[in-house]
Amino acid sequence: MTTLAPEQIRAYQAKAWADPVGWLDQACGVRLWSKQRAIAEAVRDHPMVAVRSGNGVGKSYLSAGIALAYSEAHCPSYVVDTASSWKGVEKTFWPTLKRIVRQAPLDLGGDLQTTQWKRDDLWGVFGVSCDNNEPENISGFRTPHGAMVIVDEASALTEDIYDAILGLCSTEGSRIFLIGNPLRPEGPFYECFKSPAWKTFAISTWENPNVVENREVIPGLSSRAWCEERLAEWGADHPAYLARVLGQFPESAEDVLIPLAWVEAALERGKTWKPDRKRGPTGEVKMGGDVARFGADRSTLVARDERIAFWAAAHAKEDIMQTAGRVKKAAEVQAVAPGNIFIDDTGLGGGVVDRLKEQRFMVRAVNFGAAAKDAEQFANARAEAYWRLRMALSPEADNPLSIADTPELRRMAYELPMAHYKFTSAGKIILEPKEDIKKRLGKSPDLADALAQTYAHAPLASMRGWEDLYQAPRREGF
Repeated sequence: MTTLAPEQIRAYQAKAWADPVGWLDQACGVRLWSKQRAIAEAVRDHPMVAVRSGNGVGKSYLSAGIALAYSEAHCPSYVVDTASSWKGVEKTFWPTLKRIVRQAPLDLGGDLQTTQWKRDDLWGVFGVSCDNNEPENISGFRTPHGAMVIVDEASALTEDIYDAILGLCSTEGSRIFLIGNPLRPEGPFYECFKSPAWKTFAISTWENPNVVENREVIPGLSSRAWCEERLAEWGADHPAYLARVLGQFPESAEDVLIPLAWVEAALERGKTWKPDRKRGPTGEVKMGGDVARFGADRSTLVARDERIAFWAAAHAKEDIMQTAGRVKKAAEVQAVAPGNIFIDDTGLGGGVVDRLKEQRFMVRAVNFGAAAKDAEQFANARAEAYWRLRMALSPEADNPLSIADTPELRRMAYELPMAHYKFTSAGKIILEPKEDIKKRLGKSPDLADALAQTYAHAPLASMRGWEDLYQAPRREGF
């Protein structure tokens, strides 16, 4: 084994950093596509680089490659990787980095562990959690020779963590690299794109080679079919399409009722939820229903407890009797307590409520056009119910509502950011008409309405029938 002199090591490091793309190719087998190559070279030349991108463009692969190139060319130094959650650090960046290191043509050495790679004293790559917004988790990696900080899911970056990163990377030669979907039109990540101090990039999913050539050029990147499906599902103006596909920040309108970032956070929390088959969901279960009949709209049901929206179903072209039967069956299967079923009482929904009352089945009739319980603050019951849903999803809530990761609940989640609100001349909060939302969304927000109904202050539709109701144990299927 040949031992290199210090000047030879310095010459090697300088050469590697002068051509990070070439070094990654030859030493690590990492082959970047055109936009990735431009970004890697920008990190070489600029101390602060931020990238907003759509899904499936190779963000983790690029971040791992940049971490390797910086670490190899800067010894001693630390590379610190963090994200909005520890899961993002552990399950996204690190599996990619470990795979590259283990498969690299060049033996890169070091002690490669689950979320850290110790290469030598004061030299390595480390995963750091910022789950509890603790700046000291970042600031402890200072070295006299500089450091690099990589932030994935950077839209969730807080001011406290951002300040800690700036402090850590104050030494000459340090680098900061932020990358992620642009979910929030506010915060440090958003501000980077308005500051001349930052070199910034935007990557649309439509730009990646798999989409451009309409074939799998690079395994793992999004396909053209995926882009087309998201466009059809969300529409060109939907906040999720802007952020997840085009890599654009959604509009920063102050009148958006439920921001996209809140919805994304609720879905992320819901990914860890697993139904308890024996006890049912924790807390008191409530179920809301929005009724349609034989048109393009669907009759929907959504069930939640105080912790999570865990179940939803939608059915089209069913009459009132069929819908009433579905409500009863769903209440039994989802273990909904008597009086905790909230059904739209306007239009066709009124027929469902009447039929259930005839059967002595306890429901709460929701009329979104009725007066709000807090009539000084809200123009009607619809605005009040949606505002209570907004507060349940707010990151400032003690236990923000989660949304389970099922196909119907994801559809519901992406209906939520479409609603806008304003103030009446009397200073009361009112939502825009449902038809306006439907025009932008391309469909009725029927699942969102069903969830909002569970937050309504609705009177019982009938006081009869308590003795006839039963609380069946939760059973599989619906």
